[in-house]
Amino acid sequence: MKNTSLLAASGILALLLTGCAQPAKQQAQQQLGQQSVLAVNWFQQSGEYQALSWQAFNTARMAFDAAPSLAGKPKAVIVDLDETMIDNSAYSAWQAKNGQPFSGKTWSAWTQARQATAVPGAVEFANYVNSHGGTLFYVSNRDQKDYAATVDNLNKLGFSGVSDKTVRLSTGNSNKQARFDAIKNAGYNVVLYVGDNLNDFGGATWHQGNAQRQQFVNLNHQHFGTQFIVLPNPLYGDWESGMAENYNKLTPEQQLQVREARMKAWNGK
Repeated sequence: MKNTSLLAASGILALLLTGCAQPAKQQAQQQLGQQSVLAVNWFQQSGEYQALSWQAFNTARMAFDAAPSLAGKPKAVIVDLDETMIDNSAYSAWQAKNGQPFSGKTWSAWTQARQATAVPGAVEFANYVNSHGGTLFYVSNRDQKDYAATVDNLNKLGFSGVSDKTVRLSTGNSNKQARFDAIKNAGYNVVLYVGDNLNDFGGATWHQGNAQRQQFVNLNHQHFGTQFIVLPNPLYGDWESGMAENYNKLTPEQQLQVREARMKAWNGK
């Protein structure tokens, strides 16, 4: 009887502790989302975001025109999709409003809705490349199961050259280097990469911390604006997971601590 009582008491205590832990986790997740609200506001509301996007694609067009042609190798441009050519900030806003973390399930549901909009200047740039002797390749880490929805969304927005050849989604590895190499090995002269993540320019920064990512930028600074074009994205990216080892596996509470610790603050004096 005594043992039974102890077991019952232990069970009640475990339930109470679980009940306390779950709201705390939910509160931390809600706080993570709330911290992104101003970034979403800037992304969706500011003229500055639009200006930076146009600036990036105007620069990309000039870089494409200036890139030398190679005999027998047609020019190609490799672009990322999400937050490079198409705007998914409505999904980020949904996360912030509902205190939801990123998940493959909800991201796929968003993708299947086909409601992404075009980043300012993206359609114009894609169509310029494809109509001036180049081939634009859309290389994204979207899941292959969302291929049809992605193609539908791109076509609806007016992007040209959307086909099985040019749209290359995830093959189970988020490192894009193999897909980049396959395009080169098919005989293309890749003159330009456009993306919102350093990983969109090759495998050197893949799964690296921010110190290594910053080092890559320092070593390749002369290529930005000529071979690498960066679109602004404060909503998400490997810059966030680069703040701490195994960041994406941390609890919401731990992620909040990392965000706080990584700020370089004035001491007030």
